[in-house]
Amino acid sequence: MHSVSNKYQQGIALIQVLIIAIILTMLGIFINQSVREQVGIAGYIQNNQKSELLLESAEAELLHALLTNKRYSKQDSENEIVANWNFYGEPFNVRKGVEIVLQDLSGLLSINYMNQAVAARLLEQLGHDEAQVRVFFDSLKDWKDEDDLKHLNGAESNYYQKLGKQIPRNNYLQSYDEVSNVRGGKLLTQEQWQSYFSLGLISRFNPLNAPELLLKSFLNNEIIWQQVIELRNQKQLNMSSFFQLTGIDEDEAITFTTGRKIKVNIIVKTEKNKISKSFQVELRPNSTKRPVIISKIKWNEE
Repeated sequence: MHSVSNKYQQGIALIQVLIIAIILTMLGIFINQSVREQVGIAGYIQNNQKSELLLESAEAELLHALLTNKRYSKQDSENEIVANWNFYGEPFNVRKGVEIVLQDLSGLLSINYMNQAVAARLLEQLGHDEAQVRVFFDSLKDWKDEDDLKHLNGAESNYYQKLGKQIPRNNYLQSYDEVSNVRGGKLLTQEQWQSYFSLGLISRFNPLNAPELLLKSFLNNEIIWQQVIELRNQKQLNMSSFFQLTGIDEDEAITFTTGRKIKVNIIVKTEKNKISKSFQVELRPNSTKRPVIISKIKWNEE
């Protein structure tokens, strides 16, 4: 009887040992997983901080270069940014993993100061027929003017009220979202509007810094356009060479000087992370108080 009792107690003890062993094993697994997760989180934070530091450094260097150098291609410059930059929206690298895109706003068409002939050719290139384009142009005029007189293909307040939509501002447009509210404004996507049009009150157009399709619409000559693009890709396009090819010179509507307002996008890619920052910068080198005005900041915009 005593022997049976001892065996019983030994069995219970063995079970207890097994339970404790299982608990300790599970605790060890949990601690191991927790440590791995913490290491992963720490690595992610460290990598993210590294990416942000690279981006902030590139931004500071870029702004300094914009304020202290003439804004045109200079391949022999000792400054890596200046040696590689362009202002017509083509990405360029300044160091491994850091890419910058600059777009001179005077190289885009202003929605508020619309060059209707060039815009019409551009919209045609993008696949829109003449009737659609006329509706948008006339509606845009009605949106901006102060009266309630409707242009032939346009739309005034009563048109939008019947549809329960925002009525015309009767002033300059303030955002790309507002463009989509104009009758016919959805003929382009937000990305397309931003790629070819600006909201700035910029009256002079710079063809040297225009995106390729917009430049093609401006020149309206396939052969000359190809020659201009070839020179630009070789970083040999300037006011003189452009005039020799096109016969177009500076006037009250055309400029060959990179403007003070520039759209910027900085992208940083590391092995495990990617971040980007876009903003609009207005340069005022002669101002002692605010030499740079930064606006329209967006992070990680695809």
